[in-house]
Amino acid sequence: MQYDHDQLLMIRAELGDLVEALRMTAYDANPLQFLMRLENIRETSAHHGLTAVAEIAATFEAALQRFGMQGNHAVCDSFLGIMADAIGVAHLHPAASEALLASVAIRLGG
Repeated sequence: MQYDHDQLLMIRAELGDLVEALRMTAYDANPLQFLMRLENIRETSAHHGLTAVAEIAATFEAALQRFGMQGNHAVCDSFLGIMADAIGVAHLHPAASEALLASVAIRLGG
């Protein structure tokens, strides 16, 4: 049981580092690097079963494609905050992921 908890803490730390690297990458200046880092977050979280974080990363990418260069600062700020929150409360239980995604939908919907 302790091993699972320690492993989850390590995964959260790794994802936190990836989000911080993404935060320091300006989408305007280097969209390819930004999207590659975002994809790394999605793949890492999906690999470790953190489906809510993976879904948020995929939705983040879709939002960037939809809005393009216009309005991307607001999109980036919103999604980076949401991903950081999701990583902080990440659980391996599917019901927790569903609740988190519902919270994100409400947050984005206004």
